[in-house]
Amino acid sequence: MKNVCWSLIIFFILGACESKMEEHYEVPDWAERSAWEVLQEQGNYSIFLKGAEKAGFKPILEGKGLVTVMAPNDEAFSEYIVSCGKSSIDDFTRDEVMKLIGFHLIYYSYDKDKLINFRPLEGDGATEEEKEVMAGLYYKHRTRSYDPPTIELDTNGREVTVYHNERLLPVFSYKLFNTKGINAKYNYEYFYPNSLWTGEDGFNVSNSSVNEYELIAHNGYIYLLNQVLKPLETIYKELQQRDEYSRYLELYDRYSYYELDPQLTVDFGKGNDLYRHYHSPLPNIACEWPVNNFRDVANLAYMAYSVFASSNTALDNFFENYWQQGGYNSFDEVSDIAIKYLIYNTVYKESIVFPEEIKKGNIINSFDMKIDFDVDQVPLENRFMCTNGVLYGLNELQLPSMFTSITGPAFRYKDLSYYLYMLDASGMLVGLSSGETTMTALIPTNHQMIEGGINLIDDELWSEEEGELAPLNTGRMTDIVNLHTVTGGESIKSSGTQVLRTNIPFTYWYIKDGEIITSVLFNEKFINPFSIVSFVDLHPLTYNGKDWSNGKAYTYDYEEMFLPLSPSTSVLNQLAITRDTRYPYFRFSELLRNAGLVDIANGTLPFADGLRPVIFIPTNDALSRAISAGQIPGVNVDGFVSNQKALADYLKNYFVPTGANGMTTYPYIGSGIQGQYSTLGTFNRDGTSLNTVVVIKDNGNSLSVKLNFPGVFEGEEVNVISDYDYFPFAFFDGGAHFIDDVFKK
Repeated sequence: MKNVCWSLIIFFILGACESKMEEHYEVPDWAERSAWEVLQEQGNYSIFLKGAEKAGFKPILEGKGLVTVMAPNDEAFSEYIVSCGKSSIDDFTRDEVMKLIGFHLIYYSYDKDKLINFRPLEGDGATEEEKEVMAGLYYKHRTRSYDPPTIELDTNGREVTVYHNERLLPVFSYKLFNTKGINAKYNYEYFYPNSLWTGEDGFNVSNSSVNEYELIAHNGYIYLLNQVLKPLETIYKELQQRDEYSRYLELYDRYSYYELDPQLTVDFGKGNDLYRHYHSPLPNIACEWPVNNFRDVANLAYMAYSVFASSNTALDNFFENYWQQGGYNSFDEVSDIAIKYLIYNTVYKESIVFPEEIKKGNIINSFDMKIDFDVDQVPLENRFMCTNGVLYGLNELQLPSMFTSITGPAFRYKDLSYYLYMLDASGMLVGLSSGETTMTALIPTNHQMIEGGINLIDDELWSEEEGELAPLNTGRMTDIVNLHTVTGGESIKSSGTQVLRTNIPFTYWYIKDGEIITSVLFNEKFINPFSIVSFVDLHPLTYNGKDWSNGKAYTYDYEEMFLPLSPSTSVLNQLAITRDTRYPYFRFSELLRNAGLVDIANGTLPFADGLRPVIFIPTNDALSRAISAGQIPGVNVDGFVSNQKALADYLKNYFVPTGANGMTTYPYIGSGIQGQYSTLGTFNRDGTSLNTVVVIKDNGNSLSVKLNFPGVFEGEEVNVISDYDYFPFAFFDGGAHFIDDVFKK
C-alpha cells in the first residue's frame, strides 16, 4: 500500500505541472486507440502488459496522461526473465516490476523526430538553425521508474529517509553522435556489447534496438523494442555494488552529506522527514537527477556526469608511490582538500563522455587537465551506462596535473600541507598548476607558517591580527602565494647574485651564492641600517628526481614564512622622518626637509606620492663633499640654504617615477631597465629651468646613472654603490639605490 500511495502521489502532484509540456508533445487528435489497446492488438506484448498491470501502470497506458511507451515483445521479455533467474513475470515483486516496467514509460509523448533531436527549450517552434545547435545531445528522458525511499546512515551515524527521483532513460540518436563527430556504432556498442547499433536513421534506447518506430495511440507514441530495458542505476550505486572500487567510493564519501528537503517532506513525507544524498563540492553522483527541478527539462536531458574511477589497486599503488613518499602513513592522514582534488580530477561534470572523445583528446576537465587513458583496455565489465551519466572503471590512476606541477609539493608532503590550503583558498591553485607557462615556487613548511602567525584550525587558515584570531582573508593569502612564485621557471644560481621578480609587482627574491632573501626582508637594512639580514639556504624539491611539469620548487630555511610588504613600511616616509646621523641617507633626508619638500606633520613627500619612484640617494659622504664644493644648487658651502626653490627643483631629479616612464620594475643588474627616464625635477641653467632625464646604465656587473638634459648638457656618470650587491630596496611606494656622488653637469 505504501508503494501504491507513492505512485499515486507522484502521478497526481506532478501531473498538474505538465500542461506546458503537453502543449508541445501531444499526439494527433485523430488517434482512436489507447497505448494499451494498440499493444493488445499487436498480440506479442502480453508479458509487458501483464507487468504494467501488476505495477499499477494500466490506467496510464489506457489514457490517463501522455506517455511514450518503449515496449519489448514477449520473446525479449522471456529471455530477460530467464536471465534474472525467474520463470515468469509473476516471480517479480511489485517493487521490482514497478522499477522495471516504469523504465519503459517516458513522461509526455514524443514522436520519432522529437526523440532523434529533442528540443526542450524551443519545442515545436525550433527553427532549422536552432535544431542544429546541440542536436541530439538532449538525450535523457524522465521515466516512471524510481526506487522507494531508503533508510541510510548520515555522517553522524543517524538514520535518515532518502528520497529518490525517477530514473532517466538514455535515447541515443544518430544526431547525438553526428554532433559529437564520433562513430555511432563503436561508441554505442562500447557500453552495450550485447546490443547492436541500428539507429542509423533513428536511435537506440539504452540497451535496446527499435524494431518499429512511432505507433500512434491517442495518449502517446509506442516504440517496439528487441530487448527489455534494464533499469539503470546511479553512478554511486554502481560503485557501491563493486568491491574493487570501494577505496574510490570511500574517498568520494569524505564529501558525503544528507540534507533535509522541506518541500519533499511536505509533499511526500507522510509524517517522515525526507532527505537527499549529496556530495559537495564534488558532483552529486548519488542523485538520479543533475538538478532537483523536474521543470528544468533541458538540464535533466543534457547534463550528465562522466566518472573515471580508479580501482583499489590503482589507488593503493598511487598512495605508496606518492603520499607515502611525502610522509603520510594512510589515506586517513591525507587532508580532505588533497583528496578532493584527486577525486574531482576523475570526474567530467558537464555531459556524457564517449570513448572516442577521449581518444581524440577532446575532454578537458574543470582543472584544465586532459582526460587521457587507453579506453580499449577498460574491461567490458567495467563500462557502465548509468541513469545520471557514465562510469569507467579503471585499473590505473591518471595523476592530476596539479599533483605533478609546482603545486605538487604541497599535495605530496605532509609538512607542506598548510600551504595547500592557502593555494586553494586563494583561488590560485588551478592557475599555478597550468602548463601554459613555467614557474619557480617556494613552498613554506607548516612550521614556518605557524611561526609566521598563520595556523590551520578546522580546515581553515587563521591568523592573529592585532591580538585577535581571525580567518585569513583572501587578499592576504593571494599576496603570500604571489610572493612565493616567480613566473619564468628560472633555476636558482649556486654562485653570484641573481634577482627574480615575484608575482607581486616590484617585489623580488634576492639570491647570493645560492642563498635567498626576499626584498621585503632585505628592506630591513634600509629601515634599520644596524639590523642583520641573513640570506638563507634553499633546498630543491623534485618530482621523483626531475623538475615538476611546469617548473621548479624549493623549500627555504628562514625561521618563519616569507611575508609580503606591509603598507606601514614606506621608503618615502623613511626619507621624510629620518634624523639619525648614523643612517646612510641622513644628509639626503635633511636636504629634503630644508628644501620644504616634506610634509612634517604626516611624514610624507607629497611631490612623490602615488608615483612609486626609483630614488637614487647620494650617500652622506657624497653629499658632504658636494656641499663643501658648492655643487648643490641653492645650498651654500657652509650648508645653509640660500634658495629653497632651487634646492627643491634639484633634489627632485633624484626621483624617477616608474609608471610614467614605462618601468614595471626597479632597476637591478639584468632588469632590462636602462636608457633615459624623465625625473620629477628640473635643472637651473643661466636662470632657465630645464626638464631633465636620468640615464640608467646596466654594465652587466654594476649599475650607474647620470643626469642629462638632452641637447643641452650631459652630466657626469655616478655609480650605484656595491655595498648592497646592486639589489634595490623595494617598497610598495618606491625603490631606492645609493649612489657614490651627486648629479652635476
